[in-house]
Amino acid sequence: MLLADTLAAILAGHRQPELRALVARHAVPLGAAPASYVPLLGTPHAAPPPMAAFLTGLAGTAVELDEGNYPAGGHPAIHALAAALAEAPLHPHATGADLLAAFEAGYEAGARIGAATTLRPAAHPHGTWGVIGAAAAVAHLRRLDAAATQRTLDIAASLGLATSATASLRGGSVRNAYAGAAAQNGMLAVDLMQAGVTGEPGGIAVVFGNVIGSAYDESRIPPGRLFEKPFIKAAAACCRETQGALEAIETLLDTQPLGDPDAIEAIEVATFASAALLDERAPVAPIAGRFSIPFTIATRLIQGHAWIEAFEEPALSDPGTRALAAKVAVREDPALTALLPARRVCRLTLRLRDGTARTAEVVGTPGDPDRPLPESALREKFRRCAEPGFGTGWERLWHLARDAAAQPSAAALIRAFQPPAP
Repeated sequence: MLLADTLAAILAGHRQPELRALVARHAVPLGAAPASYVPLLGTPHAAPPPMAAFLTGLAGTAVELDEGNYPAGGHPAIHALAAALAEAPLHPHATGADLLAAFEAGYEAGARIGAATTLRPAAHPHGTWGVIGAAAAVAHLRRLDAAATQRTLDIAASLGLATSATASLRGGSVRNAYAGAAAQNGMLAVDLMQAGVTGEPGGIAVVFGNVIGSAYDESRIPPGRLFEKPFIKAAAACCRETQGALEAIETLLDTQPLGDPDAIEAIEVATFASAALLDERAPVAPIAGRFSIPFTIATRLIQGHAWIEAFEEPALSDPGTRALAAKVAVREDPALTALLPARRVCRLTLRLRDGTARTAEVVGTPGDPDRPLPESALREKFRRCAEPGFGTGWERLWHLARDAAAQPSAAALIRAFQPPAP
């Protein structure tokens, strides 16, 4: 299910204009591709494996639909899968089960490093410990033994990025390139190890405990498999920390439809510290809108949804949406921050011009590990991501992804996710 959901995010991301421009520059049509190139999902093109990893990672985060993991503090799946999808076609005998196992190995490795790391407050998690997951996925497909894998991960630790947590808040869509660069560098780490390059012994603890992070403590890794504890987003193409407020609005609308948004006097949101940072009322670019609680609420009320189009330029500049976003105030409630990590609470109060007020409080959001989405919801999300590029063929892709372990060829599975050439 996690594989299917991440593939859907990649397909949706490849329809963004920046992805189309980069594919045109760095990939070639399948029919003209050298034998060393690999298929690029979501496009009728192929690219050199490292560039395929980069473009896939960029696409998978471009519209903010990919999964995440609370203990890890980030998004392990796209880092691991982008590298695995670029590596698997190089192994003619690799099966769908091999691809799935590499995805899981990479997810688990990256998520565990993330859970053990206390990132510095200014760092964004994308592109940091995800390089470990990418390297682990590739090492798995190349069948490296434990010692060689450890050497690879020591190298990978030094190939993460110095990311910025505020880039997306200020409109910097370079943030979407972080996962792609980490996937690319994860592949590079394996190549370097096999060429004889050595990493810093114990480099993981050094880099993630002292350089990118301020502490590294493996006792913080929760028991069990983190691969089994993701959060998966439903039909909302925005940051997870905006989605508590979004669910609170949905709860109020389910109880009593709003009618005219002009009837709103003010909206007040109280939540925990990290969510309260997403308080920009006038985002300057689509990515900033995806990381803004005021804009997410406003675009949902004006556009009627929070899907991809609700965060693109026409919606971003819509006067009514911007006017409504200006009425949304977000603040941290220290009492709610104190409930973390056990409870992620958001309280929203809707005040109307007639003097009435309605309040909703939500704990977590649909798709959390303790509130899993039904398969029907994930299937519908997959349809919305895949149908624009594949028409009715989306349903076949859904079944292929859901049954990936039974596919005899990983390369054939990946090629199935390429639309026909125009």
